[in-house]
Amino acid sequence: MVPFLQKINEDIFRQILALLRVRVGVDFSFYKQTTVRRRIIRRMVMLQLETITEYLDYLKKNKPELDILFQDLLIPVTSFFRDHATFDILCETVFPEIIKNKPEGIPLRFWIAGCSTGQEAYSIVMCLQEYLSDHITTTRVQIFATDLSEKAIKKARAGVYTKKELDGISDNRLQQFFIKTDGHYQVKKPIRDMCIFAVHNFLKDPPFAKMD
Repeated sequence: MVPFLQKINEDIFRQILALLRVRVGVDFSFYKQTTVRRRIIRRMVMLQLETITEYLDYLKKNKPELDILFQDLLIPVTSFFRDHATFDILCETVFPEIIKNKPEGIPLRFWIAGCSTGQEAYSIVMCLQEYLSDHITTTRVQIFATDLSEKAIKKARAGVYTKKELDGISDNRLQQFFIKTDGHYQVKKPIRDMCIFAVHNFLKDPPFAKMD
């Protein structure tokens, strides 16, 4: 695909990004440009279009293709407890420090920006629940989890995952935090209720306030 990437006309490429910006309100000029170009090439190949000019013309005549390209650019890369060392540090160092300085009755408020389909947010809630259950505390937890992709947020809210998507989950956590439903696994309601999932553009929407 590299030769393809080199042949992309810069002016036409910018026009495609401009069409996307008008259609979905997102400026992809801030994104990794080689990735954006590869996704455009992928759509061209799928549509059997040979030049970037043809693809630009196709986009102008077929607005739904802009929506498909937009979703294609939002590549969800996530998993439960993706970096175990990070979660160990959260439990051993970060959570104790935050909770130690937290006034009684004030909830813990965390924000996961770019939460994709929810695995990271739920992983943090599970870690918090495990930590809090080992300590005498009535601290409440509020997790704000946001992503640019409405499709990803919808899946995150439902909290339903395949067995393959639960590769990072131990049997103990699977039993404690999930229920089996129709061959899939759903995060239990008390855990889901701690999470507020919302579509949010990190580059232009106002940030959440008073976060721990």
